[in-house]
Parts: sequence; structure tokens; C-alpha cells
Amino acid sequence: MERLDKILANHGFGTRKEVRRLVRSGAVTVNGKPFLMESDHVDMEKDLIEVDGEPLTIAHDRHIMMNKAAGYVCSTKEGDHETVFDLISDEDRHKYLGGELEMVGRLDVDTEGLLILTTDGKLNHELTSPRHHVDKTYLVRLEKAVTAEKKKFYEKKLADGIHIQADGKDGEADCLPAKILWGDESGNEDETVCRLTISEGKFHQVKRMFATLGNSVAHLKRISIGRLHLDEKLAPGEYRDLLPEELELMKQN
Repeated sequence: MERLDKILANHGFGTRKEVRRLVRSGAVTVNGKPFLMESDHVDMEKDLIEVDGEPLTIAHDRHIMMNKAAGYVCSTKEGDHETVFDLISDEDRHKYLGGELEMVGRLDVDTEGLLILTTDGKLNHELTSPRHHVDKTYLVRLEKAVTAEKKKFYEKKLADGIHIQADGKDGEADCLPAKILWGDESGNEDETVCRLTISEGKFHQVKRMFATLGNSVAHLKRISIGRLHLDEKLAPGEYRDLLPEELELMKQN
């Protein structure tokens, strides 16, 4: 059971004050009858809530896929850069019954690509907990071209679990085995382009891995998390709700 005003506010019908006026105007009905007390509780599983005759589809949680643009930080605090939350409209940023939108992991300020935001804390934990080792794949453009002989060297070092040096407050570490494929998703070969799949999320991990190999990252874009792939129709900075089948893919990771 939830308060009616909380449900309406969480579904974009305005502030609690605006919702109160809406309810007392008689525009809101529950099971076909006008509902004039906004503080009363309703059963979201059983009761039919209508606003101006239109049934309200109740969402407990929100799940968003974003194609993060470079130049935005994965943070709730503003500093030298705008945050990914600045890319989300005010209408979409309101709090849901499940809580506030939170990021599932983070991407560096200059990294683009797949970022998931959700109000589902349980799902977020399952996807980011070090115990679960969810695969994340990145499209990488390197500064220096890699010869055929060097490619084999990269593949073996990464598959064995490469040792990376400290970066800031993050100490040196042994990485879990990673897989590298050469070329982009379309199979176009390029001696500077590869796809790297890792199953953890250390600070600046991809950049540190290639630095250990004697190269550096010129451009980095996350293209998948587990079974979920970035919708390439989303331009950098755009976002949309996850489709039901995409949410199921996330839960299967």
C-alpha cells in the first residue's frame, strides 16, 4: 500500500502540492470512484487508478539506458564538468517509488558509451558487486598501431591476467583474465582498433592495462554490459528507458 499523492508525484504529476489540487479537483479516480483524500493509501497491485479517465500505469522502478557523451562525469556533484544527470530532463529525474536514479558503475569523463541508471538498488548491487564479475566490453582506439606479432603478445598477456601499476589512490593490482578481439563490431580491421572484455571495474582499468602493454588509449567507448548492448541509435548524450526484454537481459547477467 502506498499514499496516492506519493504515487502521483512519482509518476510526473507535479509536486505534492500540485498533486493535492489535482486529487481534490476530482480528476483522480480509484476503481471508478472519485478519490478526494490524497493522503489515503491505495493498493498498487489491485486498485485501478485513473487520471482524467486515463489509466495510470504504475512503475515502481525506472531503468534507463544512456549513451554517455564525453565531457560528462559520472557523479551527482557538479565540479569542473557537467554530470550525466545534467543530460536527463527534469521530468525524468523525479524520484520513483524505488528511490532515486543511481548509476550502475561509472565511466571516465572522456569515455563514451553504455551507462545504465536505475532506481533498483538490488539490481545495481548485483551488476556492480565484485563477487559477480559481470562482463563489460569496450571499443578501444589505441594511439599506436599493433602489428600481427604484437597482437598475439597482447592477447596472451591479457588472457593470463595482466598486472597494472598504481593510479592515484588505486594501488597496483593483478587483473582478472580479459579477452581482446581486433577490429570493430562490424568486423572492420584496423591496427589501432579492438574490443576488450573485462569482468571487473578498477579505476581507469582499461587505460592502465594498455599502458602496461606499452600503448595508450586514444578513444574509449563501452558497448555492452553482460548481454545488454548499447543501442547505436542513441546519439552521445541521448537516453531511453530499457525495453522489458532488455531488462530481462540485465537480470540474467
